Amino acid sequence: MPIFLGIAFIAMIVIFTLGGFPLLPSIIFAIVVAVTTFLLGAIAVRVMGETGIEPVSGTSFIVLLMLLGLFLNFRDALGLSKEEAILMGLVGTTVFGSAISMSGTVVADYKNSLYIGNRPYHISKGNIMGVVPGSILGAGIAIFLSILLAEGKIDLIAPQANAFATFTILLAEGEGDLKALGLGFLLGCFAEWATGMGTSFGLGMYLPTLMTFPMLIGGGARDWWEERKLKPKVEKIRSKEGNKVAERMRAIMLLATFMIAAGMLTGEAFLGVESAALAAVDELPSGGEQVPEMMGGVPLLDDDGNQVMREEVMGDVSWYPMVRMGAFILINVLLAGSIYMLFRKAGIIGPKDQLMEAELD
Repeated sequence: MPIFLGIAFIAMIVIFTLGGFPLLPSIIFAIVVAVTTFLLGAIAVRVMGETGIEPVSGTSFIVLLMLLGLFLNFRDALGLSKEEAILMGLVGTTVFGSAISMSGTVVADYKNSLYIGNRPYHISKGNIMGVVPGSILGAGIAIFLSILLAEGKIDLIAPQANAFATFTILLAEGEGDLKALGLGFLLGCFAEWATGMGTSFGLGMYLPTLMTFPMLIGGGARDWWEERKLKPKVEKIRSKEGNKVAERMRAIMLLATFMIAAGMLTGEAFLGVESAALAAVDELPSGGEQVPEMMGGVPLLDDDGNQVMREEVMGDVSWYPMVRMGAFILINVLLAGSIYMLFRKAGIIGPKDQLMEAELD
C-alpha cells in the first residue's frame, strides 16, 4: 500500500507540474488528495456497510470545499489565478471521487470473495489486473462523451455535475452560505451522537426523495420478511433439529435474498450502460438533410420568424427505432448467453451430473 501511495503522490506532482502549474500548489494538491482519500475513505466504507451505498458525491463535496477554500484563499501566495485554483479544485475532486469509488469496490470484493473462500492474494491480483482494462474503457467512454458534449451533439442531465458546478461558482464568487454549512455540521454531529448513523442521515438528506423512498420501501419489506418469514422458520427448525441446522438454513435463506438484490443491482447497471450507449448513438448525425428544431411539438422560430434548422440525427430517422430495439434485444440475448456459458463452464449452473463433476474436481 505505501508503494502505491508513493507512486500516486509523485505522479500527481509530476503531472500538474508538467501541465504548467507551480510546484508548491502541486505538492499541496497531492498531499490534500492523498490524505482525504484515506481519511474520508474510511467514512465512505462505513456508510457503505450501513446503507449499501457509497457516498462518493457527498464526500467529494467535502474535498471540493477543502480544495477550493485552500486554493482560492491563498492563490496569491501560491501564484495561482482564480481559474487555475478552480481547475485544481475540480480535478482534485475528480481524482478523489475515482479513488474512493475504487476503494469501495475493492472492499466489497474482499468481503464477498472471503465469504466464498478466495485467498487475499488472488483477490488483490484480480483487482490490480482489472484496473488496467477498466481504466482504458472508462477513459475511452469519457473522451467519447466529452467530445459529443463539447460539440453540442448530446445533452446529458448530469445532476451531480450541475451541483458541483453551482457549488464551485458560489464559492468562487464568495456567495456560499457558511451559516448553513455550520448548521449542517452541528446537525450531523447530533445525529451521530443520537443514533450512531450520522453519515447515513446526512446521505439521506443529500439524496432526493425519489431515490430514498424506494430504499425505505425495500428496507421495510426486508424487515417484514425477516420478522414474519425468516425468524419463525429458523426457530421452528432450531427446536426440531438443533442450532447448527437452523443457522445453516438461515444463511441459505439470507443468501437467496442477497442473490436477488445482487441481480437487481447488476441488471440496473447493465441497463444503465446500455441506455447511455444507445442515447449517445441517438444523437449521432445521420448524414441526412436539415430538419426543423422542435420544442414541445411546435417548430422553433428565430427572431425573423424563420424556422430554426439543425442537422438530422439518428433519432430522427424513421427506421431507426426498430433497429434500435432490435440491437437492444440482441445485445441482451448475447450478454445473457455469454453469462450462462461462463457460469456453466465454471460448474455453477447446468445439469446435475456436470455440477457433481465440477464439485469433485
